[in-house]
Amino acid sequence: MPVKVGLQYIEIWKDSMEKAVCRYEEEETPKGQIVFYGPSNFTRWSNKWEMIPLREALVGKSGAPCCVNRGFGSSCSEHQLYYYPRMVRAIEPKVLVYSTGFGNGMAFGYTMEENCELAERVVAYARADFPEMPIYLCGVHRNLTRTEEREALIQRFDEWARALAEATPNCFFIDPKTHEPLNRTDIFVRDGVHYNQEGYLHYADFFRSALRQELDKF
Repeated sequence: MPVKVGLQYIEIWKDSMEKAVCRYEEEETPKGQIVFYGPSNFTRWSNKWEMIPLREALVGKSGAPCCVNRGFGSSCSEHQLYYYPRMVRAIEPKVLVYSTGFGNGMAFGYTMEENCELAERVVAYARADFPEMPIYLCGVHRNLTRTEEREALIQRFDEWARALAEATPNCFFIDPKTHEPLNRTDIFVRDGVHYNQEGYLHYADFFRSALRQELDKF
């Protein structure tokens, strides 16, 4: 029986998230790009946080910009489901890279089952809207705040995400933890969660490899 979840947490961070979404909607965004959709690990990949922006860090084989950042901080899969029509569907991506914000979901009190079902709905919406579009579903990236219990939950979530990718046409599971430099302890800012400048250089390397066949199309 499916887990019954609603938008019970959408009020959390609503004002700041709505403002972030509105700012994105005000931008002149080209369609048919590689769209990165997720929480603050994407949000902070920008000039605002003194990082080389995602759009400049990852470019096509021709050197042309081809990536659009649609990260919004503190979001979890419920927020991402709620904002999907405005943040993803509206800009008609050619490729979707989706990071669910699993850690935020756990912090907001979601169960593993709720996190998974809500994220699965985002993937289902994307597959229904764009049947031929490649979807890359990201595993949970490593940080310095983990406990043994949390590690076990992350392993369960990654196993679920891998199984969902295998069961979904043209969907692929990619795991930042497989890129060894992203497992270092010196690539984070003070909070131990978000990457520093060097961390984002390695993050870009990971996606450059994981998305090589997609970047080569631009």
